[in-house]
Amino acid sequence: MKKRILLAAVSQIALVAASGADAADIQLKAAPRIAAPVYSWTGCYVGAHVGFGWGRHDVAASNSSFGPGDGASGSTSTNALDSGSGIFGGQLGCNYQFSGNWVVGLQGDFAGTSLGGEVADPWDRIIPGPFPGSIGVKTDWLASVTGRVGMTAWDNRALFYLKGGAGFTRNRFDFNRSSYCFYADGCRDLNPAETRVGWTVGTGAEWVLSPSLPNWTAFAEYNYYGFGRDGASYPVGFIGVDARNALASARQDIQTVKVGVNYKLFTP
Repeated sequence: MKKRILLAAVSQIALVAASGADAADIQLKAAPRIAAPVYSWTGCYVGAHVGFGWGRHDVAASNSSFGPGDGASGSTSTNALDSGSGIFGGQLGCNYQFSGNWVVGLQGDFAGTSLGGEVADPWDRIIPGPFPGSIGVKTDWLASVTGRVGMTAWDNRALFYLKGGAGFTRNRFDFNRSSYCFYADGCRDLNPAETRVGWTVGTGAEWVLSPSLPNWTAFAEYNYYGFGRDGASYPVGFIGVDARNALASARQDIQTVKVGVNYKLFTP
């Protein structure tokens, strides 16, 4: 009788132990591995940037009637201004990621600049005078509307892209020290301004700052802006104005390098 009781007790203990081991195995096997979320570039963003810009701006003088004696005819001359300055501004855009690693987007940006300086008055190369003059030129701002296409890398957390589209700039001139304006009885507008429309292309890289800050990205970028060879023309002289006697904004191109940050506002 005692042996039966002892065997029954041992059996119960073994069953309880076996059940506990099975439960532990089940609990360990039930713990799933949590995969890191896949980052997506789809969404809209806003950001800011700083950088440096440099470029060339040609200023031309054309002359058909002014000059010593009976006048000069059919003369033109151009001087080039090379300058550089810091730039600062912001951008707004949207991206769409598709087919795995491809990203397309649309972006608008605007930057203030102080590109500019003084260039010798090109009139002095047509008819040299005793008092050489100069012309001041300053680029106030630079903007663009571009499309971009790129490919992601490193678990979608980096984006390498190309961009291109329309470029815009605003220039201001200072003719106060122009010898052309002096010899032509003055200029009607000593501080004219022009807005030019051209094209731009660029390339860059953007990356997520930290897995714990998925909405924040940083980028580095290079851009080239071309505004053609023909800008605004400004006739000189108050008396007997001849449109062929003018100072003009000619070829202009600008290059920039910049770094910045973006904040993703939302995803569709």
